[in-house]
Amino acid sequence: MTDITNTPSVVLPQVDACAIERELSRLWSVATEAEATGGMALMRVCLFNLVILTDAAHVSRITDIVARLTALRPNRAIVVTLSSKEEPTTPERRLEAWVQAHCTLMGPGQPQVCGEQITIITPRDAEAHIPGIVLSLLEPDVPVVIWWTFEQTPNGRALAQLQPIADRLILDTARMDGATEALQAAQNLITAGVAVGDLAWGRLTPWREQIAQLFDAPPALQRLWSLERVVIEHGPRGATTALLLAGWIASRLNWQLSGRYAKGMRLTRSDGEEVVLEFIQVETEAAEGLTQVALLTADSQFTVTRSAAGDHLTACALIDALVPVERAVQLPSLDIADLIVDELRLARHDPIYEAALRQALEFVEWLATPLPE
Repeated sequence: MTDITNTPSVVLPQVDACAIERELSRLWSVATEAEATGGMALMRVCLFNLVILTDAAHVSRITDIVARLTALRPNRAIVVTLSSKEEPTTPERRLEAWVQAHCTLMGPGQPQVCGEQITIITPRDAEAHIPGIVLSLLEPDVPVVIWWTFEQTPNGRALAQLQPIADRLILDTARMDGATEALQAAQNLITAGVAVGDLAWGRLTPWREQIAQLFDAPPALQRLWSLERVVIEHGPRGATTALLLAGWIASRLNWQLSGRYAKGMRLTRSDGEEVVLEFIQVETEAAEGLTQVALLTADSQFTVTRSAAGDHLTACALIDALVPVERAVQLPSLDIADLIVDELRLARHDPIYEAALRQALEFVEWLATPLPE
């Protein structure tokens, strides 16, 4: 991965999308001239628009992610940031912008594939200008994806005005303040018709795959419908993830909430029998995410456990006190760029995530209800 050009920052006296487009044209003109004089061949590609709403302090980190994402799916990234509250704003509401290209060599003898990034830093009192300038900079005829990177729940006039043009809105409920508020915010967006992609859900993919594979064999599958207890252990900041996984299990098996339990919930299976769902918070070096999931029947137990180092999952099935069937699988690094690419495989709504989210919110509501005396 290389950055072929980083243009100097261009300070603009006002929001001026035309000036930004001129800088983009200049950047690609310089690249073309270099190619004509014997430089490496370049191919400019844009599969989608990625509008990133972030904080000015995180520009460097976001740029690194955009560069990695370009190697996977080239795009036009428009990084829109707000200056910190401490920075003074001028009466002219000055806007600072710059452009750069991210390129990757796909293989020997092939041209470099390049995407582009536009970074816009605007003072907080100029937020009203953001939707207009973003709309004027979008590449036509390709999807528009918005990525909300803040720890607070999605809000603000800029986001509200950009939502209608988004094919997908990506957020991360696990990194937001408050599990209840984060999940409810995601549900509110879905109710409003927004196709939400949740990076917290993406991080659950390896767990969901291993749980599902535990029940591939017929003896295990028979016991799937007679589960009596599910225990989900998570780190101090893993409550959101635990709720989403529990929501997935309950919604896939068509379990219905029936009451509170000291450590969690009581649910009713499709055959009318009861299942106990427990959430247990444990102290762990990796404070985020899950540590173990256990699904239990009267004569069997199925577990998926994360290693202490956090680099692999161990899935184990023990049926009728026979020799356990165990396998260990590498836990993917789950880089944010990879998670975003996974989200982009869905053009619109994710019905399985949305069902899990609805169920998770039901758990939240019941968990907030005091236990009977």
